[in-house]
Amino acid sequence: MLSPALPCSEIDRFSDVAQARGQVLGKTVRWISILVAISLFAMFAVALWARTALTPVEGIVALHSRMFAQGEGLYYDLNRYPFTATVYGPIYYSLCAALDRLGFPSYAAARAISLSAVLGTLWFGWKILGRLTTNPVARTTGVLLAASTANFLYWGTVGQVDPLAIFFSITALSYYLEWHCSRVSASYWLSGLFVVLAVFTKQTAVAGGIAIAMTLLWEDRKAAIRWIAAVALAGCTIVAALSFATHGNYLENAVFANLNPLRLDKLVQQAQYFGLTAGGLLLIVACGLRTVTRRTFPLFLYAGLSLVVWILTAAKVGSDLNYQVEMTLLFSLSAAVALDQCGFFTALTANRKTWLTLLQIPLLLHVVLNLTLTFRNVGERALFESVKAREIADLRPYMGAERKHVLGGGYDALMQLRGRIEVETLIYTLLVEAGRVDGRPLLRDLDAGLFDTVVLPMDLSAERVPEWLTAEVNPLPKAHLDVIRRRYRLVKHIDGAYLNGDYIYEPIRD
Repeated sequence: MLSPALPCSEIDRFSDVAQARGQVLGKTVRWISILVAISLFAMFAVALWARTALTPVEGIVALHSRMFAQGEGLYYDLNRYPFTATVYGPIYYSLCAALDRLGFPSYAAARAISLSAVLGTLWFGWKILGRLTTNPVARTTGVLLAASTANFLYWGTVGQVDPLAIFFSITALSYYLEWHCSRVSASYWLSGLFVVLAVFTKQTAVAGGIAIAMTLLWEDRKAAIRWIAAVALAGCTIVAALSFATHGNYLENAVFANLNPLRLDKLVQQAQYFGLTAGGLLLIVACGLRTVTRRTFPLFLYAGLSLVVWILTAAKVGSDLNYQVEMTLLFSLSAAVALDQCGFFTALTANRKTWLTLLQIPLLLHVVLNLTLTFRNVGERALFESVKAREIADLRPYMGAERKHVLGGGYDALMQLRGRIEVETLIYTLLVEAGRVDGRPLLRDLDAGLFDTVVLPMDLSAERVPEWLTAEVNPLPKAHLDVIRRRYRLVKHIDGAYLNGDYIYEPIRD
């Protein structure tokens, strides 16, 4: 039996309701776009304004780039001075070193590379969504979710390798999807090129390449074999060339020195942050998994593999929240596609009574919480700038160029006052305790009073070990600290931005 037709008045009413809700949705998207644009501008402005390191690791990356620019090499013999390890691929360091040689300020140049990578990532994210959905609202939503993510903006505005590696991986997926739609040969090979660039920027940026390879194997075995063979050959050739040029030090630095111990509590802490700031995205993606199509499969696969990489690496000693940036970004894009495939936007504008409309709750929570965190990060960076600048000024008499040898100190202070490093204490301690580095040469030099200044984050005369002293902040192996207690005296304590400040030791002269 046919249902009676709706009166024209009822049809008009439903049409008016849908139009009104569509207008509300459009206004909401516009206001969120304005807030996201303000947050992007604020983070970019502070990053380019700040003259001190925004993260501790930013200082060590800048040091390695500066030393490379000055002709000291990039990958070092781990058993000789400088006792440091360059733990990432050469691409980011090379770009920073080139800008350094051209006279650009080190931090500003490195951050400019990262900021460009952030904008490029959002652009190629937009292109990816254009390949996977015809809904402009869904496309805009995905980019806004990514651009509003506090963790993405925080690490995307510092001079570290993560933003550039993520940009290369996202670009690789974009070119693969372009080839998948048009079969343009150039896009096929460009996807492989950007996978190689991603891995040689950061070694763990493998999820995108694996996702493309697995999708190709599923859809076109012949094309997959060609692509995998080309990428593998390029990668092996570059590794062999780098190993030959550095006398084997590339693998020692970028692979073996990177095998830090694992701690379960690190993974738990990271999971807690992810659950708070991006748990809603994971919920939305999970709801949309049943609607995954052949066209959208590569993006969801890439997101899943990035989750696996994060689980395998986030527990490392020395890991930070930058380890989950790529995963969160991909869940942002995947969430938009999932919402579109589930019919969320249609249900929302049509005012349908369905559980789908409840997904606006995690969406709005994600945007509000992450924008709040971003504006807090802007304030904290601005406030800490004066604290860190004052700390570096106070350290100048003890770490300046007139001091021939300096051990320890923050990497930011070493970068600004000396431009080079002699001992990277964290990686040195881990390698000595793992038996990969001989600690006796440095012990002999400490005992001989070779270092004019030793800077530690702790008072060695204190009876109690500081509560914050862990494998991540342990300044030196125990035997080295014992020698410093015997051969050096505490001359100054300087308040600092991190931990307990800086304790300055000088050798006891006979």
